[in-house]
Amino acid sequence: MSRFTSLSLILLLGVSAICSVQCELTKEHAAEAAHECQAETGASDDDVSQLMKHEMAESHEAKCLRACVMKKIGIMDDSGKLDKDQAIAMVKAMSHDDAEKEAARIDIVEKCEAIETPEDHCEAASAYEACIHEHIHEHGLSLEEH
Repeated sequence: MSRFTSLSLILLLGVSAICSVQCELTKEHAAEAAHECQAETGASDDDVSQLMKHEMAESHEAKCLRACVMKKIGIMDDSGKLDKDQAIAMVKAMSHDDAEKEAARIDIVEKCEAIETPEDHCEAASAYEACIHEHIHEHGLSLEEH
């Protein structure tokens, strides 16, 4: 538990084994992925904590933490693009799994999948995160703290 701060990600996700589209995104998965990525990216405990609280990344390391977690859980592919199915599953998990909001989740991901992102995967992850947060609120969904 030494490097295990308070969890790991929003994006969230864990994964000794990478989640498939059917994988349920849990706090435990998020924490595991975040802490693995913390070691890989040099992110701080505060960066991990911000991730778990769905607060926007401030430092480059915090942005890279998000990119790493998104890749580990399959939300972002190796080319830095969103995986639509996994992103929808993540938004579903983050937004209290409200069945009546399925169309909203798809709309959110489609809008964010289409944004222009930087080549730097850390910056791209931050752009996707900002887009998802903006559109989640527009659709009246709220984020669950992990």
